Amino acid sequence: MSHQHSHTNPFTILNRFTQRPAAAAAAAALLVGSMGATTLPTFANSPSGTAQVRTIYVDPAMGSDRANAGTPNAPFRTITYALQQSNSSTLIQLAPGNYSAQSGENFPLIIKPNVTLRGDEVNKGKSVRIVGGANFISPSFARQNVAIRAENGSQISGVTVTNPNTRGTGLWVESGSPVVANSTFFNSKREGIFITGSSSPKISNNVFTQNDGNGISAVRSSQGEIRGNLFQNTGFGIAINDSASPLVAENRIIENRDGIVISQSARPVLRSNLIEKNARDGVVAIAKSQPDLGTIRSPGQNVIRSNGRYDLYNATRTNTIFAIGNQLSKTRTMGPIDLTASRF
Repeated sequence: MSHQHSHTNPFTILNRFTQRPAAAAAAAALLVGSMGATTLPTFANSPSGTAQVRTIYVDPAMGSDRANAGTPNAPFRTITYALQQSNSSTLIQLAPGNYSAQSGENFPLIIKPNVTLRGDEVNKGKSVRIVGGANFISPSFARQNVAIRAENGSQISGVTVTNPNTRGTGLWVESGSPVVANSTFFNSKREGIFITGSSSPKISNNVFTQNDGNGISAVRSSQGEIRGNLFQNTGFGIAINDSASPLVAENRIIENRDGIVISQSARPVLRSNLIEKNARDGVVAIAKSQPDLGTIRSPGQNVIRSNGRYDLYNATRTNTIFAIGNQLSKTRTMGPIDLTASRF
């Protein structure tokens, strides 16, 4: 789908040298010996506990892809090379800068199982920008153009991802349960994240903005959790298709073309989201989809209001949508909907 946006970059380009001391301090706090063992804190939505990991460092301006590099004082230049040197329980720490084909990256970047790619978590990747993409043959979706592929058990945090290529996707999740947190998915030509196959990722505390297609697309039999993200000024905030059934909770989905579009036989669960001021509809159900927006035993607690046409549009014609226990006005809905105990 096509959607017009203002493509003014929302991020101020940071001066590398004013950022360097803070980055060095963060790196030093992690380091126990050059490229030695350190303790990696887990994300809030990852398994509890800590793991002993090997930390390697990357800097696109100051680094060099050569043997015996990868230390704070002699970092690698590219994520591509660092990934080649990584194995299970490796943390790749990124310095501020642009990571692109011009800096030597070879796309798509494949984040191996149990490898962590980390940049600037505090600022959701404001100063760590991964820009690019290349062809990838998906087992479930044929040829695609992808910037990053996340494998089972991998973790990605603190980066900004942009794929400017035609039909470009920022991050592709094909299988397994990767964790994606505290990052920004900005200005890709298709969507920020594409979830497919039987994957079950945890996607939390990210920003999705100015993507031409969708913030997130979830298809096939994928599940997982989409929690605490901001979707703003992107095509569809979230598009859920096929038999996908993710939990969508505690997100802010505002000022998009449509908030959440659900189609085919998808059965997502929506809880405690704010869905407002989208240009057309807040939540749309199409075909045989059956979203769960709240039951008597499990109230939805969604706030759905002030969208351009309908706040909740059931276009399935036959399925009744249960939307119990939300802040949602009946006068702003269309189609067979059970709003028992919702506030009008």
